[in-house]
Amino acid sequence: MSTRQVLNTNTVLARFHQGERNFSDIKLRQGNFTGQSLNQIDLSSADLKQINLSRTKLIQANLTRATLRQVDLSRALLIDATLSQSTLEGVCLQEANLSGAILGRAIARNVNLARACLQGSSAIEVQFLEGTTLTVANLMGATLTGSLLAKIDLGGANLTKAILTRTNLSEANLKAASLIRAYLKNVNLRGANLQNADLSFANLKSADLTGANLKGANLEGANLTQANLTSANLRNACLQGVELANANLQQVNLTRANLSSANLLGCNLSFANLTEANLFQTGLLLTHLKGTKFNQANLTQANLIGATFALTDFSNAFLDTAIFPNGIIEE
Repeated sequence: MSTRQVLNTNTVLARFHQGERNFSDIKLRQGNFTGQSLNQIDLSSADLKQINLSRTKLIQANLTRATLRQVDLSRALLIDATLSQSTLEGVCLQEANLSGAILGRAIARNVNLARACLQGSSAIEVQFLEGTTLTVANLMGATLTGSLLAKIDLGGANLTKAILTRTNLSEANLKAASLIRAYLKNVNLRGANLQNADLSFANLKSADLTGANLKGANLEGANLTQANLTSANLRNACLQGVELANANLQQVNLTRANLSSANLLGCNLSFANLTEANLFQTGLLLTHLKGTKFNQANLTQANLIGATFALTDFSNAFLDTAIFPNGIIEE
């Protein structure tokens, strides 16, 4: 269709059932396709407003550059559908299945993706704007490279093995989210809420976590090399075996955190609070410890060779067989 046509529900359904699939560039208003099967339909560049597509089958549908306003796609099947460069405003995709969907450079404003499935989807450089929610969404294995998710609600979402390189998640809500083995290199998580999130074995190399809330988070085995955690809250967090070489941990709260067997080579821990932290067999070589608090911390067998001290507080700390800068082992 070379020119835009204004069609109604019955016309589209009649043509579709006759075998037609190309409905590109059409204008459709207030249609009802609830529960219909529109697999492989071509709605590229279509103008859709207030359409009811709830529980509709749109497997492998083409919605490239389509405009969807106030469309109901709740529980719809959009498996392997293409929504590249589409515009979604006020769209409901709650519990929709977008497994394997392609959403590259789409714009989503006030979109409800709560409990939606985007497993294995490609959402590169997508703009998730104000009012959009992804609470408890399944984004396992999804690619979100370069996407904008600032201030978006991802509470309880599953981002296991997701690729989030250079993604902007500043001030996003990721409370209790699963980011196990996620790839987060150079990600922006400034001021994000990651309380009780699972980031075990995630790659956070050079990530910006300035002021982030990681209270009670699980970072076991994670790679935080050269990450910026200035003023972050890691109280009660698990950082067992974590890689923190050359990371910035100035003014970070690590009260009662578990850093056993972690590598903090060359870290800046100036004015950090490690009260009651577990640093058993932790590598603290060449660290900067100006004004650092180790009150009642467990530094048993910790290695502090090359560390620099100034106003460092070791009061009531456990220092059994800890190795200090001069090579002296504390007995």
